[in-house]
Amino acid sequence: TVGNMAKQVKTKNKCSRCQDAFLKGSIRLCNYCGCENDESGKYEVEYCFPCVSHPFEYFLKDRFPIAQWIRKYRPSFVAYDFLAGLTVGLMLVPQAIAYASIAKLPLRYGLYSGFMACFVYVVFGTSKDMSLGPTAILSLLTASLTAQLGDDAESRVPYAIALTLLSGIVQVLLGIFNLGWIVDFVPVPVISGFTSAAAIQIAIGQLKSLFGISISGDPAVYTVIYVICKKIKETKVWDFLLGLFCIVVLVLLKIFKTHIERLLKRGYLHLYQRVCLKFVWILCCARNALVVFCAGLIGYCFYVQPGFSFTTSPITLINFDNHQFPKFIVPQLNGTIVNDLKVGIVVTPLIAFLETMAIGKAFARKNHYKIEPSQELIALGICNVASSFVGSYPVTGSFSRTAVNAQTGVKTPAAGIITGAVVLFAIGVVSHWFRYIPKTSLAAVIMTAVLQMVDFSTVWRIMRVKPIDNFLLAVTFFLTLFLGIEYGVPIACVISILLLLYRHARPRHKFVVEGDEVHITFNGGWDYAGVDYLWTRVEDEINRREQLQASRESAAVREKQVRREDGSVNVVLEEKSPLLEAVVIKCSSMSEIDYTVCQSIKEHCVNLEEMNIPVRLVGKPQDQVKNILLKARIKNLEFIESVSFDGSHQGNLEKAAQDS
Repeated sequence: TVGNMAKQVKTKNKCSRCQDAFLKGSIRLCNYCGCENDESGKYEVEYCFPCVSHPFEYFLKDRFPIAQWIRKYRPSFVAYDFLAGLTVGLMLVPQAIAYASIAKLPLRYGLYSGFMACFVYVVFGTSKDMSLGPTAILSLLTASLTAQLGDDAESRVPYAIALTLLSGIVQVLLGIFNLGWIVDFVPVPVISGFTSAAAIQIAIGQLKSLFGISISGDPAVYTVIYVICKKIKETKVWDFLLGLFCIVVLVLLKIFKTHIERLLKRGYLHLYQRVCLKFVWILCCARNALVVFCAGLIGYCFYVQPGFSFTTSPITLINFDNHQFPKFIVPQLNGTIVNDLKVGIVVTPLIAFLETMAIGKAFARKNHYKIEPSQELIALGICNVASSFVGSYPVTGSFSRTAVNAQTGVKTPAAGIITGAVVLFAIGVVSHWFRYIPKTSLAAVIMTAVLQMVDFSTVWRIMRVKPIDNFLLAVTFFLTLFLGIEYGVPIACVISILLLLYRHARPRHKFVVEGDEVHITFNGGWDYAGVDYLWTRVEDEINRREQLQASRESAAVREKQVRREDGSVNVVLEEKSPLLEAVVIKCSSMSEIDYTVCQSIKEHCVNLEEMNIPVRLVGKPQDQVKNILLKARIKNLEFIESVSFDGSHQGNLEKAAQDS
């Protein structure tokens, strides 16, 4: 800020009039007195604080990242960006159609969700590899939030579009106020748990298309399994065989793609070999489009046979009935829609940002560049707001498409322009052929894509490092699987925050009873959340000693009575000794303390003094801790420099405070 800058240059420039001019926004620090440090001061401000010296330019660089990379764009980048955008576009088209079926929306809205975010992210995004669009998890979340509308896909559209607009607005506001740190409270076990549960839920939901069995409504996972087992005899053989064949081909192409990547890393390949391998690698990356295209040809062959139609074909075809570009629409926002979406207005933008940041950070670390979390949040929000006006449901970053983008060698976010153009080409030119795509082929695309998201490796790593964290993962998994993402994720986040607060309420310390003294050694801060816990442990130790002392006294009294009856010598009872000699608080490693802790120390010093138990502060605390204790003026608190002390080392904090 300007005030902080004024403080930093205060040591170099003693002129108060110059500082006043500086606070008013003047770049030249010494216009009024004409001192010799004019140019050096100006250079320092311009170099260290460009937001003040050139606010408009700084705003452009910060909020419009395209202003930075567009000036460094080279002609050689065009081929890389074009190839990456084309490859990702071929992946996006079949995925968008398939994910729209997960969202329970008309299939054309999957394509409507696939192009606007690609264009907008070019201007506002900070990751060169990121590919935005519809994803499986947000599609499932959209279906869950609109489940109360029933099977009518068209009636869900206004709600899905309104959810996109509201999610974008929330994301933009969070980015402007730098509130992206909120997702830091979502730990890895929660992310792994809800991702795995969502993947299994999506895959099980596609079994009905794979077997060709119709199930009405939006049933739960266990209901789908029960109905499929009950109607297994109604399986359409052609649907099942074609779907199974598509799954096998997709898996083989994925394995073949990994093998080609290993071959391309070798340095002794000839140019023609490298070109051929690269071409085959692109085909493997576009395997979804390739499989859907071949399945569409099979569906068309069945359709053109005499006596067959969409209803009588042995293979179930999708219902893609719109061949036009999306129209500009204004999303409907009213109290009914907002009330029905409820928690989704908060959950959807956070999950979308969580996905985007996890993907962006992973590839930024891998490719050695940095992304700005707040700007990414703003970019994602603007993408959703803009997409809502063309009929999109919520979009976010896709890991599979981003990985292909990076592996293709993308240089800048400009590849998104080509990706969006491919989607528009599919909508306007070839979409009338989409009606021949078998539904089972889309189910195969979805199942092979989402089952890779089931994260078994995280479970084993957590088991090896800290097994108790798998409890949170399991809770998230089952809550998401049976209650849905819209409830499972918030509940799991609340549980994780409660566990975090519980650990915070148990300060890191070592509680040891040495003889007749209680020693409390801190390894960190002591704040108000952990006050009662520590003093309760001290009181429990005192109560335990009271009970032990009382039992000894009662035993001595009984022994005295027995000896009197026998005529023996009277037993003399010993005088009561203090329950504890001292409560020793070792504060050398105590990093912080607050007012509530000081008040609790003051109160317990008085209470323990009545029982002849002194409270001693041992060790040399940090200056900030010592100053707070001195200002608190705590009576009856002994401050000792070391554990092995004598009278010369003792002092009273209240006396020290008076002396200071």
